[in-house]
Amino acid sequence: MEYYHEKVETDTRVPARIYYGGTGRDKLRYPLHWHHNLEFDLVLEGCIRGRIGGKPVEIHPGEIFFVNSGELHETDARDNPVMRSVTVLLSDEMLREYCPDLENWYFAFEKGSSQQERLAELILRCARIQQEKEAFYELELSIELRRICQILLKECRRKKDNNRNSQKRLSTNRVKKCISYMEENYESPLSISDMAVVMGMTPAYFSRFFHQSTGQTFHSYLTWIRLQHVQKQLLETEATVMELALNGGFPNVKSFITAFQKEYGMTPARFRREKIKNDNYI
Repeated sequence: MEYYHEKVETDTRVPARIYYGGTGRDKLRYPLHWHHNLEFDLVLEGCIRGRIGGKPVEIHPGEIFFVNSGELHETDARDNPVMRSVTVLLSDEMLREYCPDLENWYFAFEKGSSQQERLAELILRCARIQQEKEAFYELELSIELRRICQILLKECRRKKDNNRNSQKRLSTNRVKKCISYMEENYESPLSISDMAVVMGMTPAYFSRFFHQSTGQTFHSYLTWIRLQHVQKQLLETEATVMELALNGGFPNVKSFITAFQKEYGMTPARFRREKIKNDNYI
């Protein structure tokens, strides 16, 4: 959705990002992260495994991997021989139009419930509209997204207990602060010592804290953040591999290519050629 703070870009007329994902696409793994959008991942084939708020989940065809605004989550579908899904990242601003105190509420629905079935139908409809792009499709999409909001607000809304798990919330906020700083400064040569100063910890304590909180080392997570930015620039610009490496915070071209091959299974140059050739980039 990485605790990476994902900044979701949506269409100016449609308050959501909608896309297909699956085998052969580039993002089947997302380390622990969060974003302000509500996330709906409807599985069509295969399986999504992950965690939401620290709880393990396994989502099968017809089910939805659902994440509330600001909720920490991670997904991994790389071990699926075949994997297809539809994702809707819905702006929380649309819900705030009807529920101004949105921060006091969260949404929940059960597997196999009528709410999930109706949401799945609406998600598929949104994906079809987005793909076909017929006349006034933005208007049609906005209507379907508001139907999703209606189900959430009328049938799935739950009151938050802000007095519970205050220690867990404090820990979560500290990690979010840390990852936000990494996201804003990924182009710089960040070190564990730098982050320890930012967080007011000793380097050893920060290293343990980060690994226990995210399940990854600081350096592996920072590399992942850098790759997300560089991968996007690789497809949207004509920058050379050297320019991408140095502008993306990597110490040299070799370290960038090695990290890229480990994450995507091919060199940056080949990745760019194949994505352009197959027109798989969304």
